Amino acid sequence: MGLLAPLALLLAAAVAVPIILHLFQRHQGPRLVFPALRYLRRAEREHARRIKFRQLLLLALRVLALILLAVAAARPFFQRGGAAHAPSAVVIILDNSASSGAVEGDRRVLDVLKQRAIETLTRAGPDDQFWLLRAGSPWEPALRGDALTLADRVRETEPTASAANLRAAVERAAALLTAAGGNRALEIQLLSDLQATNLRGGANPPAQDLALVIWSPRREPPPNRGVADVEIGGGLAPRAGERTTVAVRIAGSAGSDSANIRLSVGGRTAAAGLAPAGAAALVQLPPQAEGMLTGWAEIDADAMRADDRRYFAIRVSPVPAVALGRPQQFLDQALSVLADAGRTRPTPIGAADIIIAPGGAGIESARPNAVVVVFPPESPIEIPGVNRRLAAAGIGWRYVPSTDAGEARFADDAVTGDPLLRQLGAVQLRQVYTLQPPPGQHTDSVALLLRDGRAWAVRGTRTSGGRFVLLATPFTLEASTLPASPAFLPLLDRILGAWSASTATTPDVAPGEPVALPGAARVVVHPDGVRDTIPEGESYRAPALPGVYRVQGENGGDVAAFVINPAEVESSLEPLATRRVREVFSDWTIELADGEAEWTRDIYQHRLGREIWWPLILALLLLLVAESFVAAAGRTAGRVGTTRDAPEVETPAHSLR
Repeated sequence: MGLLAPLALLLAAAVAVPIILHLFQRHQGPRLVFPALRYLRRAEREHARRIKFRQLLLLALRVLALILLAVAAARPFFQRGGAAHAPSAVVIILDNSASSGAVEGDRRVLDVLKQRAIETLTRAGPDDQFWLLRAGSPWEPALRGDALTLADRVRETEPTASAANLRAAVERAAALLTAAGGNRALEIQLLSDLQATNLRGGANPPAQDLALVIWSPRREPPPNRGVADVEIGGGLAPRAGERTTVAVRIAGSAGSDSANIRLSVGGRTAAAGLAPAGAAALVQLPPQAEGMLTGWAEIDADAMRADDRRYFAIRVSPVPAVALGRPQQFLDQALSVLADAGRTRPTPIGAADIIIAPGGAGIESARPNAVVVVFPPESPIEIPGVNRRLAAAGIGWRYVPSTDAGEARFADDAVTGDPLLRQLGAVQLRQVYTLQPPPGQHTDSVALLLRDGRAWAVRGTRTSGGRFVLLATPFTLEASTLPASPAFLPLLDRILGAWSASTATTPDVAPGEPVALPGAARVVVHPDGVRDTIPEGESYRAPALPGVYRVQGENGGDVAAFVINPAEVESSLEPLATRRVREVFSDWTIELADGEAEWTRDIYQHRLGREIWWPLILALLLLLVAESFVAAAGRTAGRVGTTRDAPEVETPAHSLR
C-alpha cells in the first residue's frame, strides 16, 4: 500500500482540537435548593455517567473523522492492485534471432513475442519512456520513442539470420536505463524463446535497482534440422570445366530421419544427396564455366525454415596453363589426356600458371604468383639439391629420406571422402620420403595422409605469394604402382585443380559484421534487388537478409561476392531451463512469466494500484452523520433532564440535620 500525497497526513494533527476542548470542558448546570437530597444524589451520579460516555463517544467520532479526512487527502492506494503504474523507463528486448522464426502450431514464435510487447505498450502511461532493443540485430542502435511509435517498430520486426546474445542485450539495456532513465521506475522486459545457445555465462549485476521481467513461450521445442555448412572442393575454388565435390553438413538431433539434400546452381538443381542429422553428404558438382558460381543447398522444409537453405558463392578459376620442368614418361602422357579433355592447356615454362617440377627441375623459372608442384627424385643422392631449390623458391619444407622399410598405403579415410580418389586405396607405395615442415609452421595444410600418419601431399604458400604442392613419392614404377594405376589421372587432376587453387576468397559473413570489400567496389546488390551505393573508402556492414550479395564495380561488373547465412547455433531450438535462467541473472531481481496472465501481472513492477480515498470519504460521511445523531441526542437528554429529572441541588450542611 502507498500514498500519492503523504504530506496530507499532517492534517491528522487537527485531532488535537477536539481532545483539548474535551479536556478543558466545564459543565455547569443550574443549582436549586431541594430537601430530598438522598434521591437527587443518586440521580445525579447516573446522569453524570451517561453524559461522560456520550462525550467520550463524540470525542472518538470527531478524532476518527479527522484521521479519515487526513488519510483520504493523502490518496492511499494498494500496491500492484490495478492497471495504473508509476512513471517508468522501460527497455523492451525483443529476440528476433533466426530461431524466433520457428513455427509452432500456426504462428511463428516471433509473432507471439511481438504480441506481448504490444501489450506492454498498450498499457503505457503518459509519462513513460520506452526503448526497443532487437536482440537479433545487436548492431542496431536502441530505438527510442513513445508507445505508439515503438508499437509500429515492433510490428515491423522480422527474424534475422543472426544469433542473439541475450545476456549482453540485458546488460546493454541496464546501462541505457542507468544513463537515461532519470527518476522513473526502471524496468527491462525480455521477450525471447530463451534458446540455450543464446544465453550463456553470468550477467554482471546492475548498477542500480531495476526490475527484469522475462517472458518465454515455454513449450516442447519442435524437431528441427538445418543445413549447417556447404564446402566446395574442400574450401578451394574449382577450375573451369573441373568436376568437384560439395560437402553438405546437416545440423539437428542425432538419430533423426535422414534429410533429402538438393544442390541448386543458378536456380537449377545440379545434384542431390541424403544425409542424417549430424553427418555430411558428399555430392558431385558438374563442371562449371569460369566466373562467379552461386547457389544454395537446401533440405525439405520443417518448423524452422530459416536454416533449411544455405547459400554459397565462389569464383571458378580459368583452365590453368601447365608446364613440365623436364620430360617424364607418365606425366607427359597424363598431361596430354587432360589437355585433350580441356582440363589443362600446355604452355612454355615461363608463362605457366602451374609448373610440375620432378626433383625441383624448372622451379627457378616460376613466376612469383605461379604454382609449383614438386615430387622427389628417384635417387636419394639428389635430395640436398632439391632442398636447395625449395629454399630458393621460398618453400620451407624439406625432403628427408625415410628409414621405414616395406610398402606404404594411403589412409582409408583420406581417400574414401573423395570419390575421385577412391582408387588410391589399391596403390602400393615402395618409396616414400618424409616431408619435414619448417619450424613453427602452422599455416600449410596436409592434402593426403598415409596409414602410418605421415603426410604424402602438402600444400601451402610461397614467400613470393604463389602456392606450392609437395608430394612424397616419385612418379615411377619403381617407386609405386601409382603411374600405372587408374587412380593416377584423377589424382593429377586433383593436384592441378583444387590442390593448386587459391583458397576461396568469397567470405561467409554474419549479419552486422563489417565486410572487407575490394577497392573497386561501388555497389552491393542484395538478394532482393536492393542496391547499396558504397562511396570510395567507406566500410560496409553486412545486412540481415540471408542470401548472396554481389559486389559490382564502376562498370557494373561483378568484382566480388559474399554470402549471409543463419548462424549454425540457431538450429538448436532447445530452451534453457528456468533454473539456469535464474543462475545467469543471479544478482538481478527477476520475474519469470510463463503465461499471458502472468505477463500482464508482472510487467510494470511499480504499480500504483487502485486508490481507496473514496471509501474513506464515504466512511467519513457516515461518521459525521453518527456524530450529529449523538450530539443531538445529548442536547435532547439535557432538556428532558431539566424538566423531568431532579436538578442538581446545592444544600447547606445544617439543613440536613
